[in-house]
Amino acid sequence: MCMRSRLWLVVFSFLLGLTAPVVAQGLGSQATSGLKLGFVNSLGVLQGTDEGKQKLAQLEQWTEGRRKKLEQAKTELDKLKEQFAAQERTLNPDTKTEMVRTMEDRDRRLRREQEDSQIEAEAMNRKMLDQIGANIQKIIAEYAQENGFSVVFLRNETQAYVDPALDITSDLISIYNQRHPVGSAQATKVLGQ
Repeated sequence: MCMRSRLWLVVFSFLLGLTAPVVAQGLGSQATSGLKLGFVNSLGVLQGTDEGKQKLAQLEQWTEGRRKKLEQAKTELDKLKEQFAAQERTLNPDTKTEMVRTMEDRDRRLRREQEDSQIEAEAMNRKMLDQIGANIQKIIAEYAQENGFSVVFLRNETQAYVDPALDITSDLISIYNQRHPVGSAQATKVLGQ
């Protein structure tokens, strides 16, 4: 999950976590008897839907490929540095200067590739979260209306306890999988395109 999305999720979840007890306390026991609350584990939805699993696997596969490519480039740079260290005293000044320039260039390219990979991974993650998030928001709104929920909160760490009967995550995952099957053209798009 990219840093910005995580921060947004933490802030949003924190605010929801703070407001839920206040709303429940403010309404009192008689007023809350008609109030129907629900909770959703947003990470559980992402990891539980077939589309989310597929996109997370694609992201993992892409990340692993990039990691291997970067490791290979670092290994080559390390070998060049070892070679330079072993031959440094015997090299003529021009060869020495050229090797130093080559090492600096490869080091700079490696750092850029690492930064570019991080930015690209964050963009792909953001795109995945936006797409699945938009779909799940619609499903939550429809599900809440159809089932008489007054409010649906995101489940997070700030809530010490939530009755499992209030957790509607598995219902939402089932609905999501029915409406957005993995075999559909939308779900099978490759990340980043």
